[in-house]
Amino acid sequence: MNYDKTVFTFKHTSPPGKPRTEINNITLGVPDDTGFVFSTTVLAYPKPSYVLLAEDGKINNHIEHSMTENAVNNFTLRLRKTTVQQNDYGTFVIYINNTFGTTSIFVNVIPQSK
Repeated sequence: MNYDKTVFTFKHTSPPGKPRTEINNITLGVPDDTGFVFSTTVLAYPKPSYVLLAEDGKINNHIEHSMTENAVNNFTLRLRKTTVQQNDYGTFVIYINNTFGTTSIFVNVIPQSK
């Protein structure tokens, strides 16, 4: 008898699906003239993209943001603002999406007394 041997190897990945996050709503109390840093883990396959929008639906360029890959299908999304002014307070929405769907994170930046 002649047997063909076929070996399959699989790369370990999460099942395909929309991005998942640790939290979907956060409030950051920030005094004037100070800053904030916020980060959260995003699990997704395939790799997601994101956009940060202000309350008015416009892209926000006043808050630094980035997404880094920690491991396969594991990402960290970071927001940073070094100095918060009065006009920086409000609600921001981070839309994280891939081919399987969208997840939203609402970030509410509120004034906090010193």
